[in-house]
Amino acid sequence: MQIAQEQEAARPAGRPSLAAADGRSEFRGMFVSLVDPAGLLDMEKCGEIAGRMERAALESGYGTGARMASVLADIFATMDGIAGGKVDDGAMHYATLAFSYMMEALYEAAESYRGGGEDEPVAKLEYVRDRIAGFVPKADRYKEELGRADPPGSALPPMDVPHRGKIARDVMRKEREEMRAERKARGDDPIFPPKPKSIIELLGDDYDPDITSVDMIAEMRGRGPPEGYELVKIKGHERWKGHGVNRIS
Repeated sequence: MQIAQEQEAARPAGRPSLAAADGRSEFRGMFVSLVDPAGLLDMEKCGEIAGRMERAALESGYGTGARMASVLADIFATMDGIAGGKVDDGAMHYATLAFSYMMEALYEAAESYRGGGEDEPVAKLEYVRDRIAGFVPKADRYKEELGRADPPGSALPPMDVPHRGKIARDVMRKEREEMRAERKARGDDPIFPPKPKSIIELLGDDYDPDITSVDMIAEMRGRGPPEGYELVKIKGHERWKGHGVNRIS
């Protein structure tokens, strides 16, 4: 005990002890593992992982990690309730919104941890927790609104009609499974897919910063060349090329 205390006293200020460092490493590994079951809306599994994360963080003295795990547990519990609603009651709308907020936060931190980062997105997770919690009363009001429709079910969004009689979570899970199967078939990581390319990356050498997105839309709609441009061929493709004019309209 005395030796441990002497080692702790000799440790440079600001540097975590070996136990704390191991605890943070274990915490981050479990955080990354959350993305898989969360992506398939297995909130029970996510809750179990969050519980293990909190215990590991507390045992290693990683207070911030314990806080994040506790917030994550709240998120998963609320998400479970929203996604567990019936499609007929309008649950798909708020379940989809909540899911997007949850996955954005998880992916952002998980990608950082996979790259060796040391992010501690407490504020981000708390914002997502509060945002998702705010969907609960809105979902309840929406359910009441749909229930007052005459005839019953007539106010359900057209995109949700084919899924009547199902639970929102089951519909979303099926969609995610199909999406992952497509990614796997393409050779991509089904859980951590590659990020979509920007318009600059897609156009490559054809990209012209003088041509704004508005100009491109105008061109595609057949409204003719943007003012100050001429039609030229670049790598065999006809494109509007500007003459030092940056139109913002």
